[in-house]
Amino acid sequence: MNNGIQSRTLTASFAMAALLCIAAMTLLLRRGKEPESPPPIKISSSGRAIVKPITGSGFSASPSAVEVASGAVAAVCGNGANAGRYEARNDALRSIVRSRSLTKEDAAALMAYLASTNDAMRVERVAALKNDVMNLLRRQETPVEGLAETLIAMFDGGAHPPAVLDYCIQHLGAMQGGIGDGALRARVHGVLVKAARRKSMPYAGTALYSLAADRRATPQQLEELKRLTLALCAADANTAARIAAIQLAGERGYGEALPVLRGALAAPRRNAALDIVAIGSIGLLGDSSDIPRLSHFIKCDSRRASAAGTAIRRINERSGTR
Repeated sequence: MNNGIQSRTLTASFAMAALLCIAAMTLLLRRGKEPESPPPIKISSSGRAIVKPITGSGFSASPSAVEVASGAVAAVCGNGANAGRYEARNDALRSIVRSRSLTKEDAAALMAYLASTNDAMRVERVAALKNDVMNLLRRQETPVEGLAETLIAMFDGGAHPPAVLDYCIQHLGAMQGGIGDGALRARVHGVLVKAARRKSMPYAGTALYSLAADRRATPQQLEELKRLTLALCAADANTAARIAAIQLAGERGYGEALPVLRGALAAPRRNAALDIVAIGSIGLLGDSSDIPRLSHFIKCDSRRASAAGTAIRRINERSGTR
């Protein structure tokens, strides 16, 4: 494959991945729940494992020095010969994934695993497994004490990879509506704002949507959300975060973003996913002066052309033109 074809293939792949990521993130935060889990697989729960408790998070897993976990939880946490095998650890998790009443010891062991930074698996598999663990802990009938604090400590600690931190932000965003403690809600909000200000990180866009999902946001917090969104629309933001911000600007009606969105479509270096969301948001925010700019994309690939057609129709509907 020559370099030109390879480059176009990688660009198209990134575009699709970015759009799918935004769609999944938006669904999670709007619904406040995780995707459906696969049916459980039976696995022996015999055995014991010693797992160090969480420290430095403002939450102590147990007064004792160690926690004793069931066999399935121990396997999830990477204890034993299968520490480097994602399939075996995922199967162990699936065996307990529908549990709504984990023991305190198992819940503490799983949170200790979340907080840990040493794992024998590749980063992307660690992130996927930890996301599923977060889902399991959030699903418990009795709220797991210290879960929000653990996720906050993971983000503040700076030792976890961006993929894991992205999941921390997603879950904190989904949890914030159910947090009754005002001080803890303020801490969660503070972490989300801090994440959204990290313009070079992809999870900044996730943080924006987490903040936007807060139905109890004050007028001051909504103004803060607007400022953060407009900042992430700029060209110096991480591409994935910028895509999320441009989409949110359109959804929220932030007309101040229009100059940046128009500039994005005129930039010499192009990105398919960014083009598509910028076209869509201009359709929501723009006016008839944007139609010539959008019409250019009618002759492009099918995804850009479809987005441009929809955007032009929306502008015409607002202006009363057909």
